[in-house]
Amino acid sequence: MTQNQHIEPLNRDDVIKLKNEKQKLPNSHTLFTVKDCTYGITNSLQTGSSEIEEWSKNGVEAEVLVVGKHWRKGKIRLSIEFIPDESEIESPLDDFRQKTNL
Repeated sequence: MTQNQHIEPLNRDDVIKLKNEKQKLPNSHTLFTVKDCTYGITNSLQTGSSEIEEWSKNGVEAEVLVVGKHWRKGKIRLSIEFIPDESEIESPLDDFRQKTNL
């Protein structure tokens, strides 16, 4: 991803339309909601489908319809996110605070 690209999380009811029929997940269609996509992802992981690799690496060309907006062109890419607990987030000031509390 380049510096000026923006990633938008999708909601369960947003609609995805794939540009290329060959890139659809097993047992799915080229037009589906995000929540329906989870079945295709699960099935791809279980069967070792090669489509899931393309979705994870480069993303696949698609259009997305988000509630309240128009169709927009872009890519759909799968990723896993880590959200740390608030108590584990370190502040850049932590070192300074420790030094001044001596």
